[in-house]
Formats: sequence, C-alpha cells, structure tokens
Amino acid sequence: MAVNRRSAIKQLLYVSAGMALLPACLQHTSRASLTLKNISVDGDQEKMLAELADTIIPPTTTPGAKALSTHLFTLIMMDDCYKKEEQQQWMNGLKAFEQANKKLNGRSFLESTTPQREALLTSLEAAKDSKDDLSFFYRATKRLTIQAYTQSKYFMTNVDIYELVPARYKGCVPFKPSARKTA
Repeated sequence: MAVNRRSAIKQLLYVSAGMALLPACLQHTSRASLTLKNISVDGDQEKMLAELADTIIPPTTTPGAKALSTHLFTLIMMDDCYKKEEQQQWMNGLKAFEQANKKLNGRSFLESTTPQREALLTSLEAAKDSKDDLSFFYRATKRLTIQAYTQSKYFMTNVDIYELVPARYKGCVPFKPSARKTA
C-alpha cells in the first residue's frame, strides 16, 4: 500500500486530534457551576453538597434546600467570608465527610439512600462537641444551609411573610384597657 503525502498528513491529524481529546474523555470529575477564588470544588463535590443540603432540609409541601440552591450560597459564603484556615478545615471536612459515609454505608454519599444519609447525619449530630474537620464541615454547612433557606425569596414571600416595620396601621381598632398595672 502506497502512502502519499496527503493521506499521511490526514492520518497524523487524526492521531493528534485523538491524543488531544483523550485526556478530556478520561476525566471523571465534572466542573463546578461556580468559579471560586479561595476553595476548589469539583462538580461531584458540588452535587454531594446539594444532596447534603437536601438531606438537612428535605422537600415536603415546600421545596427543599436543593431546589432553592442553598448549596451555592454555602460555597460562596465559605469562599468569601471565612478565614483561610477555616476554608482549609472545611475542605478537609468535605473529604472526610465522603470517607465517613463510605466507611458507614459502603458507598458514596450520592449513591446512598435517604435513610443511610440520615443515619450519617444523626451520628454527626451526636458528636457535636468534636473539634475535628468533619464536625466543623457539618456544623458550618448546616448553619449556612439553614441561613440560605430562611433568607431565600421563596421562604420570605410564601412561608414567613415579611412585613416591614412598623407593620400595618389599623386605625379602626377599639381600645381595650390593659389589666396590667404600669408604673
């Protein structure tokens, strides 16, 4: 088989394009939806954080924490508002959380069932006096998830209807004297 210059260049182009695409195809981790400055979280860790938030505040008649994207608030707050040491402790705790779940349930947090996830969170709640990275990660994530949920637009408009101070003026309310004696 005779190889001419045109077919050799074409084959070389195919091989080099394949070699350029191969690392991207073999990469198992996905990219995170946020670009953070101080902490690096990949897409799988972000999904795990979303599932953790949804386990903390599950969907019922109201949307859960995952539907309101509280995990993104947690990531932004951790990236912008915490010290470097606390960010590092939180990242170490994030890795330790996944390892603790694999040790307890034999699979990753994303693959675990809801009762298995709740069992892990119950065990972390029982060890609330611990000062390790895992405990710090869980407490900080839970606090930021609850803060994000209770300050979301959905919560403020549909669940806890916010009323500006000094509230509504009701001018036609009959006066009832108080039974208490005042000084």
